[in-house]
This record gives sequence, structure tokens and C-alpha cells, in this order.
Amino acid sequence: MCVYDFHVGHLRPLIALVGAHGATDLATSCWPPVYAACCLTPLPPKAVTGLFVAASLVHFAEDGGPDGSIALHSLVGFVWLAYGSQRALEAMLAYLSLVHTPAHYARCWRRKRWRALAVAAAATAIASAVVARSFRVVRVSHAVQRLVVAHVACEWWTACRARGKRVSLI
Repeated sequence: MCVYDFHVGHLRPLIALVGAHGATDLATSCWPPVYAACCLTPLPPKAVTGLFVAASLVHFAEDGGPDGSIALHSLVGFVWLAYGSQRALEAMLAYLSLVHTPAHYARCWRRKRWRALAVAAAATAIASAVVARSFRVVRVSHAVQRLVVAHVACEWWTACRARGKRVSLI
């Protein structure tokens, strides 16, 4: 339920770029408990997908505000209904490649997260070598959805810390 197969073909370099941006989380102190909680908490599949969609809405609001995030998700939902899941996933990949990932790296730069940028650069190089040779289909499984939720939680934690807000993981 709520698992999507995405045929990547010639889009593999973009998959590598987008997938590797989450490696910036490895430069945070919160990632081990956040990823453990997100990946190991027993949840029904529909709840995982619901959290995935909610996290996506929250995360993309960093790029264009809440209205921009809602507009993007509405547009992709329309593409899904009109043209199917493959085209919707392609539209989302275009957004992630052209807007979100560069904006994410710009936020890291502004916050002086040099180690995060170095980790992401290494992850992008590795992902480019691996993905370019091997993947034809990317399955957006519940495990992948959980990883996205964990990434959003780490970025939320990092943004709060950058604004000087106290954040507790317990």
C-alpha cells in the first residue's frame, strides 16, 4: 500500500543528486536518534505514507513558504491524476533537482554547515557512480518514506538550532 515504482532511465543522475542531499544529516548530532525513531517505530503502512506526505509539505515550505508548498503538492497531485504516478514523480524530481536541493545547499552555506556540504559532495559522487550504473527503477517504499521523514526531522532540528531555539530530543 502506498508504495510507488519510479522508472528512472535517463533521470538517474538527478536521482543521485537528489538522494544524496539527505547525507547532510550525517553532520548533525541528532541524526542517530531521529533516524532510529523514524525507521524503527512500528507504524501501519498508511500512517507511514501520511507522515511522508505531511513531512514533504512541511519541508518544502522552507523553500517557498507554506502557500508555495501547498501549491507545489497540489500541482503534482493534479499531474498524478491527469497523467499518472510516473509523470507526477518526474515533476517532483524536477522540483527537487532545480529548486529544493540547491536551496537546501544554500541554507547549509548560510548556516556555515561546511561539514554537511562536504559529506553531501562525497555522497553525490558515490551515488552518481552507483546509481548511474545500476538503477532502472526506484521504489518509493515505506522504508524510503521513513528516511524522508527522518531527513525532514533532522532539518527541522537544525533550523531550530540555527535560529537559537533550544531543541530537545527527549
